[in-house]
Amino acid sequence: MSKYEKLKKSKSLSDLANLLGYSPKGFAYILYKIPEEKKYTEFSIPKKMGGKRDIKAPTDKLKLLQKHLSDLLYECYYEINKNNKPISHGFLKKQSIFENAIKHKNKRYVFNVDLFNFFPSINFGRVYGFFIKNKHFALHHKVATVIAQIACHNNELPQGSPCSPIISNLIGHLLDIRMVQLAKKAKCTYSRYADDLTFSTNKKDFPSQIALNTENNHWTAGDTLKNEIEKVGFYININKTNMQYRTSRQTTTGLVVNKFVNIKKEYYKKARSMCHSLFQSGEFYIEKMPSINESNESYELETIKDNEIKGSLHQLEGILSFIYQIKSKKNRKDATNKRRYNPNAITKLYREFLFYKHFFSLCMPLVIFEGGTDKTYIKCALENLESQYNELIEKKDNKFEYKISFLRMSKNLKDVFAIPEGTSALKVIIEYYQQKYMKRFKGEGMNYPVILLLDTDDGTDEIQKLLKKKDFNDPFCKVVDNLYVVYISDKKGLEIEQLFEDKVLKTKINGKPFNPKKLHGDESEYGKKIFSEKVIKENMSNINFDNFKPIFDKFKLVISDYRK
Repeated sequence: MSKYEKLKKSKSLSDLANLLGYSPKGFAYILYKIPEEKKYTEFSIPKKMGGKRDIKAPTDKLKLLQKHLSDLLYECYYEINKNNKPISHGFLKKQSIFENAIKHKNKRYVFNVDLFNFFPSINFGRVYGFFIKNKHFALHHKVATVIAQIACHNNELPQGSPCSPIISNLIGHLLDIRMVQLAKKAKCTYSRYADDLTFSTNKKDFPSQIALNTENNHWTAGDTLKNEIEKVGFYININKTNMQYRTSRQTTTGLVVNKFVNIKKEYYKKARSMCHSLFQSGEFYIEKMPSINESNESYELETIKDNEIKGSLHQLEGILSFIYQIKSKKNRKDATNKRRYNPNAITKLYREFLFYKHFFSLCMPLVIFEGGTDKTYIKCALENLESQYNELIEKKDNKFEYKISFLRMSKNLKDVFAIPEGTSALKVIIEYYQQKYMKRFKGEGMNYPVILLLDTDDGTDEIQKLLKKKDFNDPFCKVVDNLYVVYISDKKGLEIEQLFEDKVLKTKINGKPFNPKKLHGDESEYGKKIFSEKVIKENMSNINFDNFKPIFDKFKLVISDYRK
């Protein structure tokens, strides 16, 4: 029975508590024993277009409960709508402002409407009533009451609660149905992203039931549109309606939609300017307002001017990632080699930033592996041998504190650098280093080495040719700048798994033997991922990691060499 079906069968607080992973007593404590004034922290953030947005952030215990409720309702939503295309594009998997905007590209008219106080307009009664009356839920009145008590504060959906987005989407679906019907009659295209409604058309005259052109070419929402929105309990923000013509720049949810979906030029120019400042001086400044998606980050940074603060790498990466994702949507057919050797402007800029962040601006030595399981082996070995390698790891208050870091090969990183899987990935990193990327950066940086850890099997032949090195006898190889190569052994033909004792390698799981070269889909054996998690990680206290000591000794030599 799915959680959706269990929710529909629930009849009490205890049933809902169990479904959300709580004991009834602990569940009731959060809801009824914590004083209302201590459940939320309230603050404001500036809006892009002026004014402030009030955020009511739940305290940790309530936030976790709301997150569990959010996960449950999302699971229900996707089960209910598994065969339906979404009308709303906010707060959903595989949906974004791009999917919202693309529906309105290359249109004669684009009309944008903003709903007034979207979250706060959804009160306790609406939440309670929805879960009782909606045909997909039709919950017991006690369960609907508890859901509304979890979700609402001061008789409204608070902006800052993890469950407000999904509940607003569920309740907003009735609005979407009415808007789709109205748009169909008017021969328009409709979409919604949270509280932003957009209508577009190629008709010669824009339908008057949706928008009217009043005096001085000022457009206002039509009576039919206003009435339909108000029938379902929402209201139009009259200060945020605008009509855009094909002859001027048309935008939807912050994206340009004239011929294809794109970023505003000034937004990209600001990002480029911030990168230039970062690369030249090691710092940059950012406008004292949220980025295009209006995150609720509090920006507790040094204020430089009334409208600027000192920016962080995290903020700039978010901006560049956003621009890259939007611009790369129309360049998906670019081959890997084209992206690597002939990158477009945003790929080149984002690549430089990621190189700066991961390889230039380091706060400790960085280790990069051939495969994802190598990291598990090294971490388990280090924790097991912690007392012998305090230069690399230290145990404090029963927790391990690493003094080296490990590169996470994120999807964006692999895509932007056009990095393949396995050993070839490390070869690509060496090639970028050899293109003198470090020469682009000034200021404080390159304080720590970057170490590529390699097997000694045939897969490393390409890298050995690149380095013009034919043996593994040296403890390390200095490549260029702060880049080093370390091999797992001085013996030819070894993979890192061979550093484990035979009895470990022969461990069977459900009667299946381990094969490091297991083919995908072969059910008679298990591969590296299961071996690293189920055999090594779960039994690390009983495994002999002595064969890993030479690797850690080499790490220490590299760090010492670079420190000189």
